[in-house]
Amino acid sequence: MQISKKADYAIRAVTILATLGPERTLQAQELASMGQIPTKFLEQILLVLKRAGILRSKRGVGGGYRLGKESRLISVGDVIEAVDGELVQLHDSTEFPSFSGASGIAKCLGDAEEAVNDLLRKTTIEDVVQHGEGDSMVGYGI
Repeated sequence: MQISKKADYAIRAVTILATLGPERTLQAQELASMGQIPTKFLEQILLVLKRAGILRSKRGVGGGYRLGKESRLISVGDVIEAVDGELVQLHDSTEFPSFSGASGIAKCLGDAEEAVNDLLRKTTIEDVVQHGEGDSMVGYGI
């Protein structure tokens, strides 16, 4: 199981912005460099995150991107859903064949999917930042 590159890059960008002060912005090129993300791909991701209300942008001198709300109000799940449309899906039970033990497999995978998605919904960007470097500052961009 692995999240998409798009979701990975989106989480990186949002986390980097969360470490900034509330009014500080970063341009896409700066974010791309810091997060080791291809700039053109990141620009598309930033627009999606902006439409979802996770980010805000400012034009002109000193412009760039910042969080659209406090990092404690943005979950990792919110970011993944914004760019991928859904959280982790381990299997499609509607296409699962019927045989002895099949329901046990479906239950196991369903329980695992529920546990992973619950963790992604409960873990905020603030949590991610706080578990990172000790000298990081959590940003509260409104």
